[in-house]
Amino acid sequence: MGFKIISPAIKAEAIRLVVEAGYSAPQAAQITGVGPTALRRWVEEWRQQQAAIPATTAAQALLIEELREQLAASERAREVLAEERDVLKKQLPSHLAKILKPRRSSRR
Repeated sequence: MGFKIISPAIKAEAIRLVVEAGYSAPQAAQITGVGPTALRRWVEEWRQQQAAIPATTAAQALLIEELREQLAASERAREVLAEERDVLKKQLPSHLAKILKPRRSSRR
């Protein structure tokens, strides 16, 4: 049996009914027309995402700084890879010329 695709708006509304409005997962599932098991999983994922976000401003600032450092490191790594790619691109034609150089036939 297949599965039906649920739009993000319906998913968000179902999660909101459970988290903010206080409905149980089966009640919210019945209202929105989704499966209760899927809704429970969505709510659990949402709660885990919310738990990962710090509550205090200072902790949020620390998290933002860590994420900026990770982004900067990723950008540096991307630049290094781009430079290496460019070097290889420049060297490739000379190597191909050696490989594809026509050889003299030993037969005449």
